[in-house]
Amino acid sequence: MIIPFKRHCADTYEKVIAGDALDVCCDDNMIRRIKAWWAACYLYFESVLASLRGKYGTVFSTPLAPKETIRAVVNANLWIHTRSAVLSG
Repeated sequence: MIIPFKRHCADTYEKVIAGDALDVCCDDNMIRRIKAWWAACYLYFESVLASLRGKYGTVFSTPLAPKETIRAVVNANLWIHTRSAVLSG
């Protein structure tokens, strides 16, 4: 699975977020950026999943798996992106 507007696959993100970054093809700077991105977006993702639970009764795993979380947010059309910044110039 891919993550929209990201350079690495979901498996790489999931391994880095889980703290198992020894076998991923990323430098230390990218690993820090992935962790910072997850920390910044986690509360938003959590609120989207809470909304989906309330509206549709969807059940998600605990703790939240990054792949499952990202898939749910993207499929709900609530993915935040900055593509418009690229297209505006």
